[in-house]
Amino acid sequence: MLALLSLFDSPIVRLLAEILAVALLPTVAFLVPRLLGAETRLAQSRQIASDLAADRDRILAELALSRERLAETRQAAGRAQAEAAEREVRLKALANARYELGERRTIVDSFRDVGL
Repeated sequence: MLALLSLFDSPIVRLLAEILAVALLPTVAFLVPRLLGAETRLAQSRQIASDLAADRDRILAELALSRERLAETRQAAGRAQAEAAEREVRLKALANARYELGERRTIVDSFRDVGL
């Protein structure tokens, strides 16, 4: 252990440590701004992702509302078609009744003309 301490205490190791510190300083000075810039871009990217998620949620809510309205519209259209079919049946029945009533009047009128 004492030999290891004496090795670190030697002037050569100190000189190497100083050279290494001086050599690493520009590297650190180069990397720190880039790291800070990357953190800023990451924060911006997270904000954009958050905004996009909010837009997606809003669009999905609008889509659900549109689907609900479409279902209501389809139900209303079905009810309208059923009502139209029912009215058509009633109209045909009314037309048939008028036709039959007209035939009866013709028969009654023909009996009157004959004198019955």
